Amino acid sequence: MMKRMLFTLCAVGILSGCGGEEVSVVKLEHMPAQWDVRDMNSNSFDIGPETWASDLLHACTDDPIPQINEDVTVYHSYALNRKAMISDYDAHAYKLVTYVKGEQNYAICQDGFSPKMRVGLIEELPSFVQASKGVTIPIVPTIGIATIEQEESVKGSDYSDIFEAPVHLVDGTMIHVTPSLNGSITLTIGEDEGIFPLSIIEPYNAQMGVVTIALGYDEQSQKAYFFAESEGGLLSYDPVVTMTETDYFQPKQFEGLQVERVLQADSLEPGVETPLYTFSFVENGKRVTKDVLITYTEREFATAKSIEADIESNPAVPSGPFVFVHKTPLNGKATIDYPNVLRAAGIDMSDLMDAIDGAEPVKRSGDVEEYSLLTIIDGWIGQEFQLSFKKRSKKVDVYLTDAKQNQTFKLTSAGAETFFSYFPDLKK
Repeated sequence: MMKRMLFTLCAVGILSGCGGEEVSVVKLEHMPAQWDVRDMNSNSFDIGPETWASDLLHACTDDPIPQINEDVTVYHSYALNRKAMISDYDAHAYKLVTYVKGEQNYAICQDGFSPKMRVGLIEELPSFVQASKGVTIPIVPTIGIATIEQEESVKGSDYSDIFEAPVHLVDGTMIHVTPSLNGSITLTIGEDEGIFPLSIIEPYNAQMGVVTIALGYDEQSQKAYFFAESEGGLLSYDPVVTMTETDYFQPKQFEGLQVERVLQADSLEPGVETPLYTFSFVENGKRVTKDVLITYTEREFATAKSIEADIESNPAVPSGPFVFVHKTPLNGKATIDYPNVLRAAGIDMSDLMDAIDGAEPVKRSGDVEEYSLLTIIDGWIGQEFQLSFKKRSKKVDVYLTDAKQNQTFKLTSAGAETFFSYFPDLKK
């Protein structure tokens, strides 16, 4: 008798573990169709296929590692942007992913969750990452003196159609800098804080390769300039600035400027002041001499603890899940605004999620109406259902069909009431 009862219970699916797999209603997955993908190092920021989005969405979702302690090859960076803006501030609206290879393979990611980039290990580089596009960079920046021929080559170039100020380079000031992976370089002129052309070093910038830097000077305005040109196409000619008493950077005048390059180092070790130039100029009627120093600082990547701290420091930022009913797919062609899309009322979605997760598998759906879709978005993952209804004399049944599972679910009576409490416009 007991064997017959167990067989009957298994046959109708009441018991789990009887050989059949229980069907889950909520199965959140990556939804590539909701994202635009761009190659940030291509000349035109080319849009990539949706198939790239799965790898990019999965990147950096495991435990982060705080540092990469080796020379690496940096490949292209790719930007993910959600096609439809689902919130005034969505920490998952964008993601920048840079692929890196050393002894291991890495993905370096930046998004709205934390100001720090995070690093994740990956088994292999995605197929769309082109090995020929890699740039090898050192663990700390390297620095060197340019040859006379290199200086003459730059001085012989015409930049009149690029820069407003005429480029007058000071002889014997040109250097080469190869940036590292993640850090910053500060500059001081005597006691004054300035800005070095490579003040911020990030993985995304590795594609610029070696950067050529030299000093320029305009005798009429008495302003000095930093000339910078990289292998990857960066080109700038900006005034040398220093911090003022009011905490603003302003171009500084250097009357009768004379410059001596005093660089001896071949690398920028963390925390070490590296002499670069000596400036001699007239200040307050007297000629003064000031040392120009640069200092490299390593920057740590995000840790699990720092990410959690960033989230806790912004409690007002909605973190999801978000639930929408809408007329057309959230693929960028549809506007997220009312009346095309209705967003579940309130902030706490737990009751609504419980109602959806508590729906029961059925073999038929209801009638598809104007609002034909329901989408759950929780961070980088989500799920889309076809939404349908069946009106009865005293209630309305709510059905959700998951095309991927090829399964329809019916909300319980209590679940349907909860659903309409979050979407009161649908009950009208």
